[in-house]
Amino acid sequence: MWKLNKSYYFNITYFDLFFSLILGCLLSLANPPFSFPYIVIPIFAIIGYNWLNKHFNLSRSFFYGFFFGFGYFICSLVWIVEPFLIEPNFKVIFAPFALILLSLILSFFWGSSFYLASFKNDFKNKKKSLLKLIIFFSLAEFLRSFLFTGFPWVLLGLAFIDTPISQTLSIFGPYWLTFIIVFLCFIIPIGFIGIIISITGFFLLNSYGLYRFDKVQYDFTNKQIRIIQPNIAQKNKWKKELSDIHFNKLVKLSNKNSENVDILIWPETAVPFFLEYKKNFSNIMIENVSKPIILGARRYNKATNELYNSAYFLDENGQIEQIYDKKHLVPFGEYIPFIDFLNVFVETGTDNNGITGFSIGQKPNEITIDHFTTTAIFICYESIFSNEIDKNITKSDLIIHLTNDAWFGAYNGPQQHLVQMRARAIEQGLPVMRSANTGISALIDPYGRIIKKIPLNVEGFLDVNIPKKLDKTLYSKIGAVNWNFFLICLFALLFFLCLKRKTKRN
Repeated sequence: MWKLNKSYYFNITYFDLFFSLILGCLLSLANPPFSFPYIVIPIFAIIGYNWLNKHFNLSRSFFYGFFFGFGYFICSLVWIVEPFLIEPNFKVIFAPFALILLSLILSFFWGSSFYLASFKNDFKNKKKSLLKLIIFFSLAEFLRSFLFTGFPWVLLGLAFIDTPISQTLSIFGPYWLTFIIVFLCFIIPIGFIGIIISITGFFLLNSYGLYRFDKVQYDFTNKQIRIIQPNIAQKNKWKKELSDIHFNKLVKLSNKNSENVDILIWPETAVPFFLEYKKNFSNIMIENVSKPIILGARRYNKATNELYNSAYFLDENGQIEQIYDKKHLVPFGEYIPFIDFLNVFVETGTDNNGITGFSIGQKPNEITIDHFTTTAIFICYESIFSNEIDKNITKSDLIIHLTNDAWFGAYNGPQQHLVQMRARAIEQGLPVMRSANTGISALIDPYGRIIKKIPLNVEGFLDVNIPKKLDKTLYSKIGAVNWNFFLICLFALLFFLCLKRKTKRN
């Protein structure tokens, strides 16, 4: 099945593979920092047309989709190399390998979708062939978001975040939107009918978004919150000799013209010490800040020897009121997957009491601040998982997102991360307050629009009033789990119809 004739492969398919690779690279322009979402339409139409009319066999279909994905992911995820460039040491040599490896893994999903669509496929039946491709490609985008801890970054549906189409996230979330866009693009090669369906579909999506924008209506509370972005370079963040300087910078930004500020928000791992074990910490906070504050910090549990990436809510007296521990950790960044298995072969413990990474938090995301506002707190990486945001929100009035995007560099990582949080705001109908060490700190309204922001690599603060939440969206009412289940059922139904038609013809 996978045996290739070399002369046939190189003489005929070499161009096809290069062509799909280039189209994949161009497709990445749909995402920040370029944000040309409608480039998705012609590129998918061309990819589908070429695959349909050349009748690719299984192996060629796989590599055709694989190279398409590789071009897309390697250009979209170039920020992956940034963490390796923080310190000028031997780790730098791993930077390109990390980008290539991640792109290869994600490209395998796209390649597999083309492979499955070609399996026992009758290319003469254009409608059925493209429908199978739509099913398996959309399924690939869904599965890569969940398998192996999941990585739902640069989903095609989220490329439309700056268009009215993004408002449909409030109905059915990111995976349905991705499926609909894939359908409307891949249906075009059918011919005139496909073009009409595509135009009509995009028209309806945009019309709903414009209708929703026309009905925009929400108020602000009288509580003022200050969002702080200290803009501390990652290479300097954990230097002990600079810890007092970093803390004083946060204090300075907190106190400047702060008479009307009710609550402060500091970013992920804002302070370099463990709050519970910092001597006279409460007195330090009273003397320097004396306001309620939500901040990120590491938390160490001596009893269990566990380390957490946490968010603290402190009252005006510097007393710890509530704590949230991050639940979805970054693989290889915050923990080592399969650590027990690896320990059989190599000692992975560090000098830090054998701790090899952060532990998974068990505390609820929602906390009550100022005795009346319930907020859901999420830390950095957690924001990209729409289903986890949904299941951890029950009665929140807003979302607070603490992050440190200094890891992502200055090219496209911070911008793409912000897109994820804007999507979560639309899905839940909740405002978002986002504090980044550096990145893009912002106030995002319940429609996913940025009201105010601090640009990347800029030190500063935002004084904002809390926008009131909208009524529960259809997406949040039905729930992410149910929407995802319905989508899988739809894939199964459509595939069954493809098989049934073939059986009838036989």
